[in-house]
Amino acid sequence: MHIKQLHKPRKVNVFLYTVIILLISLILAVFIRHKMILRNTKTPPPPDNTEATLSIKKFHHTATKNGDKQWFLEADSASFFADKNMARLTDISVTFYLKNNQNVYLRANAGQLNTKTNDMTIRGNVVVTMPQYTLKTESLNYHHHSHIININSPVKITGSSITLTADTMSYKMKSGILKCIGNVEGTFLENFTW
Repeated sequence: MHIKQLHKPRKVNVFLYTVIILLISLILAVFIRHKMILRNTKTPPPPDNTEATLSIKKFHHTATKNGDKQWFLEADSASFFADKNMARLTDISVTFYLKNNQNVYLRANAGQLNTKTNDMTIRGNVVVTMPQYTLKTESLNYHHHSHIININSPVKITGSSITLTADTMSYKMKSGILKCIGNVEGTFLENFTW
């Protein structure tokens, strides 16, 4: 009986040493794997050197009213200026959600978002794609409260049966009314069936 008692503590010691060695091996494996993951992870590019309060890469913003989405904005970068209630944006894409389940899409190089009113000033290779037309211009202003796009630079409007140019234009998103002013020229195609 005395011999059996000596073997029991020895078995327990061997078991404990084995568990300790396995735990140390597991900790070392996790540590080495973590170091390798950190080594392969690229550090994000630093934000632009600016006087902005906050700079963000890959910015997303959704404007809502009474729980309904009004529009969704994506930008490659956003620099916020809290004292001016303004965000400066680059490489912009905006989707406007209309009541009739048709969307208006906007793309541009740069712009500014008023963070208080959600009004936007957009510039640089501006393309607006509406259900029936595509607008191209260099700059536009979006008034969030009234849902109106104002273009105060030359604009070209194209569609399946229309080509139109004008000095300025306004587009009321709620009603779908498009109004062109100044040197308006265009071609309208009418489909005839015999």
